[in-house]
Amino acid sequence: MIEIVSSIRKLKKEGQELAIATVVNTWKSSPRPVGSSLVITKAGEMIGSVSGGCVEGAVVKKGLEVLASKKAELVHYGVTDEEAWEVGLSCGGELEIFIQPFYPDAVWEEVNKLLEEDTGFSLLMTLEEKPLYSIVLANGEVSGTSLVKAQLAEIETAYYESDSKTLFSGNHFVMTFPKKPLLLMVGSAHITVALTEMAQMFGFETLLIDPRATFATKTIYKTKPDKIQIRWPQEVLPSLDLDKNTYAVILSHDPKIDDEALKILLKSNVRYIGALGSRKTHAKRIDRLTAFGFSSNELDLIHAPIGLDIGSKMPREIALSIMAEIIKVKNSPLRTQ
Repeated sequence: MIEIVSSIRKLKKEGQELAIATVVNTWKSSPRPVGSSLVITKAGEMIGSVSGGCVEGAVVKKGLEVLASKKAELVHYGVTDEEAWEVGLSCGGELEIFIQPFYPDAVWEEVNKLLEEDTGFSLLMTLEEKPLYSIVLANGEVSGTSLVKAQLAEIETAYYESDSKTLFSGNHFVMTFPKKPLLLMVGSAHITVALTEMAQMFGFETLLIDPRATFATKTIYKTKPDKIQIRWPQEVLPSLDLDKNTYAVILSHDPKIDDEALKILLKSNVRYIGALGSRKTHAKRIDRLTAFGFSSNELDLIHAPIGLDIGSKMPREIALSIMAEIIKVKNSPLRTQ
């Protein structure tokens, strides 16, 4: 839904009556992923997509019926010989779409406020004629009526995997709205310049930490980091929320800086830790951190040599390999990392 929020804001400001259709289940070669949404106006106008054009006509028709009845419906669209061309799912996929009157004003106001503030949250709703809603913040705070505390662990996993899905025997649906992921860069260098540009391209907030004022302030950035801290990592990191939405890269080449950052990051919940350097450099790093009391399991959390192996040589290529590895981790289930 996030890609059509600006359009929704405009329609709501105009006072238009809306229905919203959301893909809640898919099978086989479905044309759009779970969580894709389509907003339907009373005039039959469409904003967004649930199938890339395959079943939109049928969904709009059902959306207008839902607007008239004020009752939500869970509708299945599949393929049979008779309906393949009428519905258009000739790819062989199947979709389950929940079509409902747009969220109640109080729910939308809170959702819109959280989106504007870039506060991570999940929207949970029951898949029934009169849906109930709950909003779960990334810190576990809950408002609404549609869940119990025992369900929070599964919602948290979905949130950190950015994975909208049906939950709890299929009678609930959670739509995740993670805050911008944070790319934490320790050390300013040529690689950092390209990495900052790529990270912002993929929607990351960027924070650079480097106590060396010359490196931090004299490096010419095409796209500057969102924040720059000319301080030691041990002065900055303890004040940050080092959660599963944080990705850290160690780039300074100076053990006095890198090791101090790693001592804190290895004890945190960050999703990714990558450290620049050759295998020989990393072996020395492991020896130093082992002497500080870190276990082999903890040290195995460090991705080194950093980045996917694409034969990178130039700084921009190395930055690309790092960004690719971060995105791979970001899009992987938490339990396999």
